[in-house]
Amino acid sequence: MKRIGELVFICLIFSLAGCASVQQNKYYADIADEHDFEYFFPSPSFNRAFPTIEEAYEFVNVAQIKFSKSVNKTAAKGLAAKLIGTAPKNDNPVSLVCFMRADGRNGFIDLSKIDQPLETVLKNSISASIVFLVFYQDRGVSISKFHLAQGYMYTSNSQYSKFTYQGNTYNTDYPVGWGVEKAFGYLRKEID
Repeated sequence: MKRIGELVFICLIFSLAGCASVQQNKYYADIADEHDFEYFFPSPSFNRAFPTIEEAYEFVNVAQIKFSKSVNKTAAKGLAAKLIGTAPKNDNPVSLVCFMRADGRNGFIDLSKIDQPLETVLKNSISASIVFLVFYQDRGVSISKFHLAQGYMYTSNSQYSKFTYQGNTYNTDYPVGWGVEKAFGYLRKEID
C-alpha cells in the first residue's frame, strides 16, 4: 500500500509539472500575440542585450512561438548546444544573437537582399530556421529550430557545428535531450 501511495504522489508531481508547463506556454503565446513579427525580429540577424538571464529566457521562449506561428510550418528539428570557446567581452549581463535562414524551391534565400517583408518571405519559403546564441557570464549556448513546409522532409539531421561571434569561433557540443530549459540551466550553472 505504501508503494501505491508513492506512485500516486509521483504521478501527481508530474501532472502538476505538466499543467505548469502548459500554462507557461499559453502565457508565452499570449505575449507573442500582443506584438507583430517585427517587434521580435527587426531584421534577419540582430543582437540584443538583456539585464537579466530571466528576461533573455522569456524572450527566447516567446520569440520561438512567434516565429513558429508566423512561418506557418511544422517544427521539424532543432537542438540546443553548449558553445565551446572563449567567452565574448560584453558590457551587458546577457547578450543574445539571433539569425534566420530560409530555403526556397531554388535553394538558399539571401534574407539580407529581399524586397518583401521578412515575415512574408519566411512564410513562403520551403524551410525556415531560427538560431539564438545566448552568452551569460563565462558560458554560451545555441538554440535552434528548423521549420519545414508540409510535404517536405529533411534528408539529414545535421546541426550547426560552429559559430563565429565577435571574432571568436565557438564549436558546438549537443548534449542529449537539451532544449531551451536545459540550455538556460547550463547558463545559470545549475547543470554542467
